[in-house]
This record gives sequence, structure tokens and C-alpha cells, in this order.
Amino acid sequence: MGESIESQYGAPYYHFHRADLINLLAEAFGPRNIELGRRLVDIEQDESGVTAYFQDGTSERGDLLIGADGIHSRTRARLFGEEKPRFSGQIAYRGLAPAERVAHLRLPLDVTNWVGPGGHFVHYYVSAGRFLNFIAVSEEATWTREQWSDRGSISDALKNYEGWHPQIATILTAVDETFKWALFDRNPLPEWTQGRVALLGDACHPMLPFMAQGATQAIEDGATLAACLKNTAFDVPAAFQAYVGLRRPRATMLQERSQALSTSFHLYDGPKQYERDRAYAMVGLRGNPEAMSRLYGHDAEVVTAT
Repeated sequence: MGESIESQYGAPYYHFHRADLINLLAEAFGPRNIELGRRLVDIEQDESGVTAYFQDGTSERGDLLIGADGIHSRTRARLFGEEKPRFSGQIAYRGLAPAERVAHLRLPLDVTNWVGPGGHFVHYYVSAGRFLNFIAVSEEATWTREQWSDRGSISDALKNYEGWHPQIATILTAVDETFKWALFDRNPLPEWTQGRVALLGDACHPMLPFMAQGATQAIEDGATLAACLKNTAFDVPAAFQAYVGLRRPRATMLQERSQALSTSFHLYDGPKQYERDRAYAMVGLRGNPEAMSRLYGHDAEVVTAT
């Protein structure tokens, strides 16, 4: 969103390929401390620690356990029972177009969001401008597949945007493949912690992608949780209580706002659509300065004394 964001909030607005972001985080954490291919099956805890049991027969014990394992969280299921997430009635086609294939469009570096009847289409550059990432969301009554993602058909995606600006078709046909994702969410969870186990990110507050805040809020969770642990001298119950008190209201607000945008982005022509477009023209997609400050001015490392 340009230099104004950096000057006002002290940091730029970045577009990341998810794999690039994960690699940066892994490098900062230390690859020797990361183990892949281990699936959690059970958790046991007592007053002094937590033991995690994995499908391969191994186990690990620590002072606490953070379940940052997504919307289908096994950690959440072990704490609070099995519960399937809710299908939102929307699906998303995703793809990466090599930049050279869309160079003739002279697209800006910022996020472009096309909104229209029954769908919307977002695109922006990632990986230092090597790829144009897009997410094309449209409505679908049911999702019957066992997996929540699937290889998609470019021709099917094109049909969803017939009659839209021709730039969208150009982007869709610039990719070699596309993947089709069902968009799921949950109602806000009443509990995020139990004993020495806490949930983080989509495991406790999955949100629809209409505010681009899913991964962002997981990172904020991590920053706040770390600050709470430090602030309480690693008193785990006290830190968890502070963490939930600070994070749940904000995450819930953004969950609800994302759900609301899933409707307003897809309005059909009429008075509500006219008012939406008028508001966007006046204050922008993210709202007035107060709303922008709530979203981007938040400091996740500031915690209250406990």
C-alpha cells in the first residue's frame, strides 16, 4: 500500500509467497530444531509438563505445547473434541503466473481486488516480482470432496468470470495449473487453552481470506504469547490467561469482519452494491483511518502487567 503505510506504522506492507515466508521463519528459528513428517496423535499433561505422542511411535516432552496446526487442528480435537469446520459456500481458485507472461498488462505492485456479482478476484506479485499470485473466489453450494483442496480446471475458473474485465481471463490463462480450495471457517471458540496446552492461529480462530489476515493473526498470536511468557517469568497458566485475554477479542473481531466482507464483496447490482462502491471510493477497501489504525497500528508485543 505504498510509502504511507511505512511512514505511519513503522513497517512496510509486504506480499509474501507462503513458502518464502516459511523459509524465512525456519531460518530464523534454526533448521536443526525443526522436524518434519511427524503427525500428532495424542497429548498427556500434568502439573509439570506436556508429552506429545506421534504417529511414528515417538514422543516429546516439554513445559508447554502450542497447537499451531491449522483449521483441522489435532491439538484442538484432543482438548475439546472433534468438530468439523463449516463450509462457507465459497470456493477459491489459486495460481501463480510467471511475471513475464503478464508483463504486457503493466500491473501495479499493489494488491488489486476486483469485486462483482457472486465473486471477487485478487492479484498481487510475490517472490520479488517473479510471480503474480491470484485468488479467485466464487460461490458453490456444496463441497463433497474428502480433501479441502483439489486440482482445479482453468476452464471452469474462466466460466466463473465470464463478462468480467478481460484482464482477469488473461491472468487465469497465464498459469500452467490452478488449485481449487474450499473456504472453511468456524464460529469463535470459547476456549483456547487447557492446562499447559494452548492453541494459536487457525487452530483457534480460522478466518475467511477477505481481509488477508489469517497468517498475519497467527504471527501476532506468536508475538503476544512470547511477550506474555516473558512478562510472567514463564508462569505458564498466567501467561496463557493473559494471551487469551489479549488475543481473543482482536481475533474474533477480525473473524467477524472477514465474514461480513464475504457478503459485501459479492453483492449483485442494486442499492447495497451502490453504497458499497461509494464507500470504497471514499475511504478505500480497508475503511477509514480509525479502522486502518486498528488493523495495522496494533503492537502485538505490548502486554499488560499481570
